Amino acid sequence: MCAIVDANVISQVFEANPPEAGIKILLWIENNDSGHLMVGGKLIEELDRVSRFQKWAMDAKVSGKIKFADEKQVKAREDYLRRESNYISNDPHIIALAQVSGPRLLYSNDRKLQQDFKNRELVDNPRGKVYSTNQGREAFSSSHRQLLARRDLCHAKS
Repeated sequence: MCAIVDANVISQVFEANPPEAGIKILLWIENNDSGHLMVGGKLIEELDRVSRFQKWAMDAKVSGKIKFADEKQVKAREDYLRRESNYISNDPHIIALAQVSGPRLLYSNDRKLQQDFKNRELVDNPRGKVYSTNQGREAFSSSHRQLLARRDLCHAKS
């Protein structure tokens, strides 16, 4: 399974004293045999602003826990989405990353991006799922646990 971590929750995963939900998703990425974090396009620039992410990413490259989408494909898909799609967030780069590289699990607290990611017309086969700490859900909940237990949240790319 693969996941995308939005820049608006990066501190909840990689900064000092993260909430339990942030700790658990990072542990899942690091310890799950098939788990990895997918990055690409504008998201790399956003995440690289956090020094603890940069340090983690260096080790994760070696262990295969971070994967990089093809930059040209992500940019081309983002440009297409900007011209042709009905999305409501200001994050077409995240939708493009999911479409190009397959992750169907998104950790984000951006409500509009959450709606876009769950929109079957934008992210499907399987449909996108959202891991969130909105509304004080920073403790690791049963819904977080269920999402991390799924094995079908990475679209196989041909």
